[in-house]
Amino acid sequence: MSTIVTLTLNPTVDKSTTADQIIPDQKIRCAAPKFEPGGGGINVSRALKRLGTDSLAVFPVGGPSGTLLRELLTQEQIRQAPVEMHSRTRENFIVVDAASGQQYRFGMPGTALTAEEQHQILQTLKHIDQLPEFLVISGSLPRAWSQNLW
Repeated sequence: MSTIVTLTLNPTVDKSTTADQIIPDQKIRCAAPKFEPGGGGINVSRALKRLGTDSLAVFPVGGPSGTLLRELLTQEQIRQAPVEMHSRTRENFIVVDAASGQQYRFGMPGTALTAEEQHQILQTLKHIDQLPEFLVISGSLPRAWSQNLW
């Protein structure tokens, strides 16, 4: 069995909903929100799980949204090696306009990781029990990522 590790440096909780119609300057009533884990590598881990293959997801996490991200991944039975960070995990917001079928995606920026948090991510990768056959690094970089650590 191959071992796969995914690395997501800018994970997110995606919050999505639908609205009957999106009209500027109007209060828009939405359906109950749906929450999903997201970010490049996390999405790879989720897809692999659906295909019957396990992986280990490595990602920084913090705050209430970080707690939710971990819970969502646990519900999907994704193995995790989260790295705690000082700030909260980012969130994205998606709204589908039911009248037009158009989707509006609002992507929020990730918080800059400190040098210590970046170092801790590298240490987490270094100390994985079994050397992975594949390391998938996918997704955007958070703000102010230090290129010197790589």
